Amino acid sequence: MVILCVAGILFTGGNARAQGLTIAVAPESQVTGQFFTLGDIARISGDDAGRIASLEQIRLGRTPAPGQSILFSAELLAIRLNTGSHDLTGLTWQVPPQFRVTALSQVITGERLTGLAAQYLREHLTGSDVELLPVGQPQDLVVPPGAVGFTIELPYGLKYNAPTTVHIGLNLAGQPYTAARVRIDIKRYEQVAVASRAIAPRDLITADNIIFERRDTGRMPPGYFTDPDQVLGLAVKRQLSPGTAISESVLVKPLLIKRGQTVRIVAQTGGIEVSAPGVALQSGSEGQSIRVQNTTSRKVITARIMDETTVLAQI
Repeated sequence: MVILCVAGILFTGGNARAQGLTIAVAPESQVTGQFFTLGDIARISGDDAGRIASLEQIRLGRTPAPGQSILFSAELLAIRLNTGSHDLTGLTWQVPPQFRVTALSQVITGERLTGLAAQYLREHLTGSDVELLPVGQPQDLVVPPGAVGFTIELPYGLKYNAPTTVHIGLNLAGQPYTAARVRIDIKRYEQVAVASRAIAPRDLITADNIIFERRDTGRMPPGYFTDPDQVLGLAVKRQLSPGTAISESVLVKPLLIKRGQTVRIVAQTGGIEVSAPGVALQSGSEGQSIRVQNTTSRKVITARIMDETTVLAQI
């Protein structure tokens, strides 16, 4: 430490002993807030409490970023002090040639941010078989000390076929301070129906030719099946290789009636039902409409397939 008798050198003033105030600047100081003051970096001692309080409030500059430092010299301190209309008379100064002012800080780690994002996603995801894989990790955030609050949002919603972006806002003293983005790959698994062996076109789905496997359904096209009752008895449109997921796009209802087959044509009108023999002119599945010919009248009509032998005339 060097003692600066500031009268006529850096500061002007009267007899320091008469005032009885000594300002001792610390070689290292830690500060917080938007600005730092003389009281933040120095110990002011003496008998005049009112003047001490006034001197402590002298603003010396803007606080550096959290965790960052400013290196001061005695000359720079003098310049900062002489920029205002402060009463600096009669003071004894103890100022080191250089001293450092460091902003207090705390670190919010990238790991913690990722954990917050994952917790938020788990609370908003349906299904129990979900895996979350962070895509990289955000940088640690150095922020001022104090209680930190978090606000979490999904600006683009939940995504299963691409990483989901989680926006995390940091609040200090109830005010927004900064924000971070975390990207997480969401894998949602379900037991889905797949071909256990090769299935030829028009073959029916049976319990023997399908199995259920755990698949990442977030990356599958819609239309997969998780319930065997939804697929058993249906026919496939094309050849399926073993391991191929069964989907709506590859299934058709099996043919109940084939072209040339004898059918019973039923007509309903006014609460009366009549029937006549006929021949199917087209093949079709349950619920489909096909052309049939009444074998008695030779008339061709359109009828909807009800079961393996019956069609309902569309009057």
